Formats: sequence, structure tokens, C-alpha cells
Amino acid sequence: MDMAELGRRIREERKRQFLKQGDLSGDEFSKGYISLIEKGKISPSLKALNFIAQKLNKPVVYFLDEDYIEKEELKKELAKYKNILEKFLTAQQAFDSKNYEEAIRLYHDVLANSTDEYSSYLINFYLAKSYFAIKDYMKVLEILDKIHPYFEKNFFNEILVEIHYMKGLSLGNLQKFQSSLENYLKALAGFEKYYLKNAELKSRILFSIANLYSKMGEFIKARDYYIKCLEYSTQIKAVDFIALSNNGLGLVNHELKQYKDALKYIRRAILISKTLNLKEDIANEYNYLGFVYTDLRKYNIAEKYFLKSYSMYKDLQNKRGMAYNLTEIGKIYYLREDYNKALKYLNESLEIVKEIGEEEEMGRIYTILGNLHLKQEEFELSEKELLKSVEILKKLGLKKDLSEAYKGLGNLYIALKNPEEAKKYFNQSIELLYENYA
Repeated sequence: MDMAELGRRIREERKRQFLKQGDLSGDEFSKGYISLIEKGKISPSLKALNFIAQKLNKPVVYFLDEDYIEKEELKKELAKYKNILEKFLTAQQAFDSKNYEEAIRLYHDVLANSTDEYSSYLINFYLAKSYFAIKDYMKVLEILDKIHPYFEKNFFNEILVEIHYMKGLSLGNLQKFQSSLENYLKALAGFEKYYLKNAELKSRILFSIANLYSKMGEFIKARDYYIKCLEYSTQIKAVDFIALSNNGLGLVNHELKQYKDALKYIRRAILISKTLNLKEDIANEYNYLGFVYTDLRKYNIAEKYFLKSYSMYKDLQNKRGMAYNLTEIGKIYYLREDYNKALKYLNESLEIVKEIGEEEEMGRIYTILGNLHLKQEEFELSEKELLKSVEILKKLGLKKDLSEAYKGLGNLYIALKNPEEAKKYFNQSIELLYENYA
């Protein structure tokens, strides 16, 4: 390094620290000596340079190495990114350990530091996954809506497919079924368009579409997608989705009144789930067996399976599953005309679903309660409950369940000797059934 460059560096650093030449000279050197050094007129002795460096709180190499500043900035940048990477990996470990609140805190901590654009959007993607795990679906959608355009614009196709899939799941959990379906179908189209390699993701998407169609009462479409999921999952040897698809086929065949096939598929599912020790799936499959035996009017067998399912869901602390089984046991006692026991189970289920905000099941319970109070000739209460059921189920777009509520209102108005009103509701019920099975 020449004298002029050395002098310039000393002068710039002195001015940056708001020091005067006298502050550098101290008692050892004169201000004139420092001035000559800064002007590049003379080269400082090693002793003088060391003295000046100490006054400026810098290592001597800072003034001698032309690339020192760039190297130091690079070191700082690398240290910063190392710290960010460590926090990100710790967040991932927290997520994998199901410590989701800690993962969220760490992801936010990483985002608070300046990161490059891609990293910021990617971390937000993982942040959305963490919020999904704690069931904050509104927050998930808020984050995904923010990051979606970036991944679409830059052709990160696999992440884009996962974004549509996660949106579908979140919207479904918020009971916005039509919007959920649209995102699932976009995810499936994206997977097939971009030839993605994450084979299990396609099984998840197919199964979710089938489940949603089943929930919406479109059982023919549901059956088609369960079959697609079963065939594809068998091809890639995704055993858990083979079990889930069999279980789904059991449910839709039950709804289509193909009881022999329903029992065949559900029992296959139970065999696989027991082998894999999938307790929540087994609980669900027992619940479906209860459905089939209820329709076959084998109420003792049906109740036995609902109680087994309820017990497993209780052990798993799954309130939704518990409520579903309580509803079905209540329905069995309603069909047996033991209305007091039916009310006990139905009201217990209603209390749970109100607590967890499960509107779909709430709608079904109000339908059964309305029919029950019709049997007891409590017409005013029956009408109130059936209309409440219609309000909920219509909003959710659940055609099959809505058809049952309309049928209940038709029966009510027959009892009230109002044939015109009864005819209106019976026609609406039949129209919905036709749409389901067409």
C-alpha cells in the first residue's frame, strides 16, 4: 500500500470517529507529524502506526491490507448468516419435535433479521406449516396469500403445489368447502403438470379431494377419487393411504347403500391400520362400521363399535371424534324410540361441538333433535331446531345432510296439516338427493 492510500485511510477513520489530529498525536507525536502522514507526504514508523491504530481502536492490518474492510464485512455477513442458519435449523428441529410454539418464535426471530428474498419467503412457508400444526388456519391463509405470488412468479412448482394443498386443508377446516376443493384441484393439476417427484404428496391430494366430496355429499365423485387414491397408493406402496382409501370406500359404499362392499373395504382398512398401529385411523374405522350396522338395523353391534371408537378418541383427546360417536349413539337411541337416552347423548355431543366450533356436526345434531321433538309432538321446538339445521348446512353446502333436514321439515308440516309447505320441503330434499347420486 502506498503512503497516500495509507494516509487517506487514517484520515477517514479519524473523521468517522469525530477525532482531531491532536487526539491522535497525543504526547508522543506532533499534530504536524500526523498531518504529514494523512497527506501521504511521509510514511509512519511502525511504532507511530501502532500508536495511531490503538488510538483509533483498530488493528494495524486495518490500515495496511487494502481488502481488510471488505474481508471484515464479509466475515460479519457470514457470521450473521451462520447465526440465521443455526436458528433456522433449531426451528426445524422444534417443528419436528412438535414444539410448534417454539418453532414459530424462532422463525419470526429469523425473519426479523435481514435475509435474502428467497430465504424470507421460504421461512414464511415453514412458518405457515407451523401455524397449521397449531390449527391457526386464518394465520396460515394470511401467510400463504402473501407468499403465493412470489413462488408462482419464480416457478418454484413443488412449493406452489404444497401452497395450494395447504390452502385447501385450511379452508376445509374453516368449513369453506368450495374454496377448499378449488385449491385441492389446483394442487392436483400442478402436480401432474410439473411431473413432481414427491409421490406421497399426490396420494395426500387425491385422498383430500375424495374426503371433501364425501363430506359435501357427492358420493359418486368421492368414490372415483378414493379409487384413484387407492390405485396410485398401491403403485407407490404408500401403505397408510391404502388403508385410508379402503376406509373412505367403505364410507361412500355405506352412503350408496352397498353394505357388503362397505364392510369389505372397512375391514381391509382396519387390518392395515392395526398392523401399522394407526390408532386414530382405527378409531375412525370403528366409527364407520357403526354407520353400516346402524343402517342394517343391527343396533347392538353398531353401538358396540361407536363405543369402541369413542373410547379410542377419548384416549387420543380428540374431541371431534368423541362428539361424532356420541351423536351416532344418540341417533341409535332415537331409532329405538328411547328418546330420553337419545337426548342425553345428543346434548352431550352438542355441547362439545359448540365448544370446538364444529358447525357441520352441529347441523346434523339439530336435524336429529328436530326429528326427535317432532316425534314427541313438540312442534315449535322441532321447527326451531330443523330451521337452525338448514341454516347451518346450507351455508356449508352439505347437500346430503341438508336433504335430511328438508325432509324433517316436510314431515313437520305434514303433522301441522300444512301440505303446501310440506311439499316445498320434500321437493327440495329430493332435488338434493338426485344431485348427490346423479
